[in-house]
Amino acid sequence: MIHDLALDDRINLKTSFQPGDIQLVHNHTIFHARTAYEDWEEIDKKRHLLRLWLCPPDARELPIQFTGRYGGISAGNRGGIVVPGVPDRAPLDPE
Repeated sequence: MIHDLALDDRINLKTSFQPGDIQLVHNHTIFHARTAYEDWEEIDKKRHLLRLWLCPPDARELPIQFTGRYGGISAGNRGGIVVPGVPDRAPLDPE
C-alpha cells in the first residue's frame, strides 16, 4: 500500500533540477527516490551531482536491516550508501 501511495501522482512531488539548485531531504522520514536521466554527451554539459551525508550524534538509530546498506545504524556512525567498486570522491570536473 505504501509503495502504491508513493507512486500516486496526485500526492507525490516531482522536481527538476537546474544548475545551482540544492535539495535537502531526510531520507528516513520521507519516501525519497530518483528517476532515470540521460546525461549530455558534451563534457561541459554533463551532470555533476554532489551528495553530503549527515548523521548528527543525536539522530535516531536505524533498524538493524539498514546495516548492509549504510554500513552502520547508530547515530553519528553512518557512511551513506556504499557501492562496491566505486571510490568515495567528489571530482570538480566530470569525467
